[in-house]
Amino acid sequence: MPIFSFKGVDENQVKEYFKQVGELALMINADVKKFVFWHDPSVLVGNGYEKDAIQVNIEWVGRPLKQADVAKHIQKFFGNISKNVYVKFEEINSFLYLNGESNG
Repeated sequence: MPIFSFKGVDENQVKEYFKQVGELALMINADVKKFVFWHDPSVLVGNGYEKDAIQVNIEWVGRPLKQADVAKHIQKFFGNISKNVYVKFEEINSFLYLNGESNG
């Protein structure tokens, strides 16, 4: 269950990127129905990129060989919106529970 959280972009941009979830699913060999996208409205304060930064956090069962491909896919989509696109991967493996059931 890949969980994508987006900071620094508006909700419509997240919804637009969600339309490409089929490409992501093929890229990482995951079921499209298992993808979760969160829009996390927040403001970056302080490093000089306040007005031009996007962060995408991805929590998933580890796929180290696919990380670069996914990061490039995200950069390709959001690169025209921001010149500073951070992509962070977190391996949740068996540590994610949904409704009391392990989903990792």
